[in-house]
Amino acid sequence: MPVRTEGAGRSHADFMRAANDELTKFEQREREFRKKDRDERAERLQLPVERYDSEDWRVRKPSRPIYRA
Repeated sequence: MPVRTEGAGRSHADFMRAANDELTKFEQREREFRKKDRDERAERLQLPVERYDSEDWRVRKPSRPIYRA
């Protein structure tokens, strides 16, 4: 029986890297699709559409600093 060396670890790392790249591409396409869908529905219903900058709009940020005593 042949002895496995580092090849198995490298192929696993390559697989994980490829899977992560595909997941990243899918998530980007999904975000773009949802944004486009949301804008189309808002236009169809004549609702105002909130525009977001390049920052992640899902992260809730406080409107003012929190002061702790």
